[in-house]
Amino acid sequence: MNCLTPIIPQLTVQGFPARMTAYVPKTVQAQQHLIEWRNANREAQGAWLRVIICEAFRRMIARRMQDAPAADVIADVASDWIDIVGEGMAEEIDRERIIAGFKLLFRDCRRWPQPADLLKRLPRRIVKPQSVTVNVEAVDEEQRERSGEAIDAILESLR
Repeated sequence: MNCLTPIIPQLTVQGFPARMTAYVPKTVQAQQHLIEWRNANREAQGAWLRVIICEAFRRMIARRMQDAPAADVIADVASDWIDIVGEGMAEEIDRERIIAGFKLLFRDCRRWPQPADLLKRLPRRIVKPQSVTVNVEAVDEEQRERSGEAIDAILESLR
């Protein structure tokens, strides 16, 4: 308890009691809004992208990038990014691509980026080929003979 504690309730500002609220910097407010936004729909489809975008935005806020959105609209901007970047994305294929894209974005950008800036920096999509299984019993004897004849004809033409 300090010496001003008994006096504080008596202070007034233009006839109204003074409020004793702590100053919270805008960057901290923005971080808090993002965390609330991220936690709002943890079970929703695309929650993985929400986590990635939240963490990327938090890093950009910490860097104090120019043209950053205001703290009170940062969650709306993040939702717009989800709508734009998340279109057609699948976690299994695109999670690492988006993280890599943000790493490239952090390296290059000095101003707050747009979703198109991230999309330009995404690595190519790598789709794993689906394995094809052949049912050997389903191939009848006649098909085997034709295949064998075709292979023999190809080998003969190479000689």
